[in-house]
Amino acid sequence: MARNEKRILTMGGTRYIGSYMVKASIKLGHPTYVYSRPNSSKTELPIEFESMGAVIVKYYDKLVSVLKEVDKVISAVAFPQVLDQLKIVEAIKVAGGINLILVALRNTRLRPKS
Repeated sequence: MARNEKRILTMGGTRYIGSYMVKASIKLGHPTYVYSRPNSSKTELPIEFESMGAVIVKYYDKLVSVLKEVDKVISAVAFPQVLDQLKIVEAIKVAGGINLILVALRNTRLRPKS
């Protein structure tokens, strides 16, 4: 893939919103990386994404090295793991050079329960 294409890392890419973002990134021809927690119960999507050309990242050390290569980070971390984004921010600080973090949450989680 040409270097002028943005390299995109999606955090939470195995969940609902994130999976669509990953598929769109791949479809648009971007070099695509997907961070998935090592203990994630979602195993079929990473296999599907790999078959589509994405790189799956599961461990913090690998995350930091991948962050040094990507241009954009999209966070689609599910609501229960939102505080895990602090680890993501720390890894971005260590890697340096990332200029954008998009946070995506399901808006239903933001509404009070009736």
